[in-house]
Amino acid sequence: MIIISIDSVGDNEYEMLTKYPAFKKLINQSSVYRRVPSVFVTNTYPVHASVATGVTPDIHGLVSNTEPFPSRRQNWNCDEKLIRAKTIWQAAAEKKIETAAIFWPVTANSKTIKYNIPEIYPQPGENAAINNLRAGSKLLQIEMLLRFGRMLDGANQPALDYFKAACAARIIKKYNPGLVLLHLTAYDTIRHEQGAKGADIETALESLDNNLKTVLDAAGDERDVIIFSDHGQIDVHTAIDPNEILLPDGLIYFENDGYRMSGYGCFFECCGGSAFFHAGSLPAEKTEEAARRIQNGEGFKRFLTEDEKNISGYKKTAFGFCAEAGYYYEAFPEKKAANHGYPLDTPGYEVFYIVKAKGFKAGEVNEGGSLLEIAGTAAGLLGLDGFKNKY
Repeated sequence: MIIISIDSVGDNEYEMLTKYPAFKKLINQSSVYRRVPSVFVTNTYPVHASVATGVTPDIHGLVSNTEPFPSRRQNWNCDEKLIRAKTIWQAAAEKKIETAAIFWPVTANSKTIKYNIPEIYPQPGENAAINNLRAGSKLLQIEMLLRFGRMLDGANQPALDYFKAACAARIIKKYNPGLVLLHLTAYDTIRHEQGAKGADIETALESLDNNLKTVLDAAGDERDVIIFSDHGQIDVHTAIDPNEILLPDGLIYFENDGYRMSGYGCFFECCGGSAFFHAGSLPAEKTEEAARRIQNGEGFKRFLTEDEKNISGYKKTAFGFCAEAGYYYEAFPEKKAANHGYPLDTPGYEVFYIVKAKGFKAGEVNEGGSLLEIAGTAAGLLGLDGFKNKY
């Protein structure tokens, strides 16, 4: 089986994909599930952990892309040990099925992925290649860098995705693992930088199609295929750092070009289209005042419901809230033209997935479904009897 994640390509982009030859061919051979809700919070790492386990973030425990406290050197949640539920690759290993993962989120230092090129975000000044070698399959990565390293342009896209696809095709042909996981991110990167009408959006979609062809040609017709999009994106124009409302009262401090926590231990965790207030030991009246200031501030849309807080894994926070279209929450913001992290009721924000396998009718298009079904579907096709995490 091959599972391919095409990052940020929401259901709104589905019709565009049907015009490209590799996607068109695959769609005609597959069952398609459209207008599928993503998993909240709709950011890459929580969604991928949900797809890998079949459960929501409150159960698997991976709730955000990064550590919660706002920092200019914020660590990404790359390590597999952060996922508290059984993953599809762990279940495969129990059945002696070998797995390859190419830049798949939250796979660093995996003990069960045999061919692992993890996705690692280094801190400024760190060497990305060295970090990857430490956290993945060393000899495999050296082999791939020697063979395909000339394709790279640092971490720039779409060159990085072409490298990933070349690695995936080589691993399939040479090592023939039973489960292959591939994460393609060119569209996400370029959409963040340029928005929906950016000059390089078509280039990003073309790269996805070219890379899909590369991988599927290597796989042949015998492998089952699942492709999914993890979340949509919406165009934005204004970033807001809610931690700034805590500064005047000394509830958080700013020094040495970064934040420092006060004795109360309170701060806002920014997740793009949504944010959460960690109140620490802050008295109730001050917490309520913080909520009022947020509500009266620019870009505020609504407070999150208790169900949204709970299912996203943020039950213990004092409150959560989301931004109006065009706005996003980010500490130390970098200019973005589009972003994600919004609630599931955001208009035009659905995703889709595609399954090519025995028992799935070719050319069939379905409405709805759930990304949480992918792990169970993959487990059934791979013969992983009994793999079913509790919803």
